Amino acid sequence: MTQTDPFGSDGTGAPKTTSAVQFDVDTLKSAGTGAKVALGGALVTFLAAFMTWATGKVDGGDGELGELFSFKASVSGFKAGDGKLTILMALGVGALVVVQLIKGWNKGMAIGAVVCAAISALIGLSNWADIKGSVGDVPAGLDVSVSAGLGLYLTILAGLAMVAGTVMHLRQSKTTPADATI
Repeated sequence: MTQTDPFGSDGTGAPKTTSAVQFDVDTLKSAGTGAKVALGGALVTFLAAFMTWATGKVDGGDGELGELFSFKASVSGFKAGDGKLTILMALGVGALVVVQLIKGWNKGMAIGAVVCAAISALIGLSNWADIKGSVGDVPAGLDVSVSAGLGLYLTILAGLAMVAGTVMHLRQSKTTPADATI
């Protein structure tokens, strides 16, 4: 005797069947260029958050006193705080693209992916713009310089790649209504 679900989807009490969710290399190989660009951008954004975003150098000048006050320091995006946000945005883009590769694309997912990608790129651009103004007032005799690191540049470029990839994929794909089930 088989048990049936009294709340079957067709109302007849027939057992529910579910299809297995499958995501493998073949799914990725068959993905369009836009999806691949968006996933690549998400991966680079994730990795760039752990790389150097800013490097600062303080030079105390010539002489014995200058040697005491000279140092160099760098900070990753993850330690600076904004790298954590770019990681979240990259994970959001990656998840939305993977879900659409498995289940199909809809406008809601497209908008979500573009927004996450744009936020990541804007965070990178904002940090890059703030680096030059981060020095502040410097005591006389000290030479202070701050520069953007490779991780920050990669965050900006990968964020732009995610935006381009998601928009490109949206144009390549046939979309379903925004209320389609995921």
